[in-house]
Amino acid sequence: MDVAASPAPSRIHPAAGPRNGLAANNVLLAVLLGLTAVRFAIASFTGLVDDEAYYRIWSLAPSLSYLDHPPMIAWVIGAGRAIAGDSTLGVRLLAPIILLLGTAVLWRTAYLLYGPDIGRRAVWFLLAMPLLAVGGIIVTPDLPSVLFAGLVVWGLAELDRSRNARWWLAIGLFAGLGLVSKYTNLFLGATILLWLLATPDNRKWFRAPELWVGGIMAALIASPVVIWNAEHGWVSFIKQFGRVGREGKAGVGYLVELIGGFALLESPLIALLALGGFIGVLRRAISDRSRSDVLLAAAIVPMLLYFCIHALHDRVQGNWPGPLYPSFAICAALGVAALPVAWRRTAFISALALGFAMTSVIYIHALHPLFSSPKDPTEQMRGWPALADAIEKKREETGAAWLATSSYATTGQLMSAIKVRSPVAQLDERIRYAFLPSLPETVVNRPALYVELERRVDLPLLKSKFGKIEKIGTLTRHNGSGGATYVLYLVSAPIAPPLAMDDKF
Repeated sequence: MDVAASPAPSRIHPAAGPRNGLAANNVLLAVLLGLTAVRFAIASFTGLVDDEAYYRIWSLAPSLSYLDHPPMIAWVIGAGRAIAGDSTLGVRLLAPIILLLGTAVLWRTAYLLYGPDIGRRAVWFLLAMPLLAVGGIIVTPDLPSVLFAGLVVWGLAELDRSRNARWWLAIGLFAGLGLVSKYTNLFLGATILLWLLATPDNRKWFRAPELWVGGIMAALIASPVVIWNAEHGWVSFIKQFGRVGREGKAGVGYLVELIGGFALLESPLIALLALGGFIGVLRRAISDRSRSDVLLAAAIVPMLLYFCIHALHDRVQGNWPGPLYPSFAICAALGVAALPVAWRRTAFISALALGFAMTSVIYIHALHPLFSSPKDPTEQMRGWPALADAIEKKREETGAAWLATSSYATTGQLMSAIKVRSPVAQLDERIRYAFLPSLPETVVNRPALYVELERRVDLPLLKSKFGKIEKIGTLTRHNGSGGATYVLYLVSAPIAPPLAMDDKF
């Protein structure tokens, strides 16, 4: 195979001179490292959100997969806990590192496609996007999902420039690891197929053995997820892919919400520039068959099209399109380059200023609440150590042997805060915890202290499992928005095995 000697030059404008380019790179690197340090600090000094606490449970015992997602997030959290201990920082340790690596991948991809100036601007825009700024602290499946999606696109960019078929093996590796991160990464298969079919020059890769070997590698890496689902009645596939066929009220309301979510989570000015850049990419990909534009369009169109269709009948959560954000950062950089020269600097600085301002408000609010709202997602981070101590005191006073819950959020937070002091188990949705060792019958058959957020208390569930139910009182978790009330019941005299496996999820 022929190997290109250097990346394609920017098709938008000439690259900056060597000295100016080096200085710009140094400034960007300094800001990147500074932001990474800030993220480590915030990761250390803020509590876990509900999902993080729940995913921490996954890292306590190995499993081929889990109900809600493939196993990558459990490996990420487990590695962090092994290095930094079972602390908030330990759970989140790899989040800033993964975002740092993803930023380097984005720079290289944009550099290969459009040159160094677009690469630098794309990285700046990525750093200023509120969604990824939060994603560099909060550890969720979206974090590795975005990384491996970016690595697939980078592998395709390297393949497109070098024409070296061995890149298919790397692409297969990245695609497989993406599939054990989040099911959303299945759309990368559509990206690869669209890129292959887009131009006659790409179609020749169908004859390359490396393409098929890479595909087999991806399938083998993802096979544990399939095996786990086969062993558990395909529950994870049913839960996640059931959203595709879910019937909802048709209309444009959710689509408007999706567009608004993009605007806020990218930051409005970056989103506007990204829209302009994306339109230009599509136009050149269709009319000129520009290789760089074809690849970038293929990286965006399949997933974006699906979410737009999905939004016509059901809500698209703001984090779901996360893998698109690095590609939209490149589009935003192209959007700046397409502006008249006199406007570029102002547009670039204004977009960054707004994005970083929004991110700063989010970071400050996470550390010290700026307002009070029951819908504030950061309230989940606050008050758990004190609440856990109060619950433990009540458990000892009542003689309960274990703590019962009826939501994954309360289960995860209590297990994280109480750790080994008391066993904690969710009474329903037992498939979520199939990987954990069963609690001994000598513990389960003794009285339990049921603890749940007031609005999530499930008395019918308690009555179906216990013959004796006694309300103990309430406790408040002080969270910066006035407090969250948790109701406590002492439950005993099991009617049936309280922790029997069920089909509910």
